[in-house]
Amino acid sequence: SDTEFWDKMQAEWEEMARRNWISENQEAPTQVTISTIEKGYYFHTENPFKDWPGAFEEGLKKMKEGDLPVTILYLEAAILQEPNDAEAWQFLGITQAENENEQAAIVALQR
Repeated sequence: SDTEFWDKMQAEWEEMARRNWISENQEAPTQVTISTIEKGYYFHTENPFKDWPGAFEEGLKKMKEGDLPVTILYLEAAILQEPNDAEAWQFLGITQAENENEQAAIVALQR
């Protein structure tokens, strides 16, 4: 639907702004030779679920419902609570790819 499309566009715009990929009067970016693994994963700074108990399980529920932005927040919270959880990183990467955020997907899947 149109609402979903514009919500997704807004989320992508906010993500780009958060990563400083866009700014007013910005010139064409120069080529940077930093690999994605060196960049690391950029977590949302305002995550309301960061201390949520059972964040991974909630993320899986939201994934089944198709709510990708909320799924990402839950999975990021789960990883912040347990940074070495390979399964959470895998689902985060898959969800980021489905949400058309390829850069974040690559970094998450490499973890």
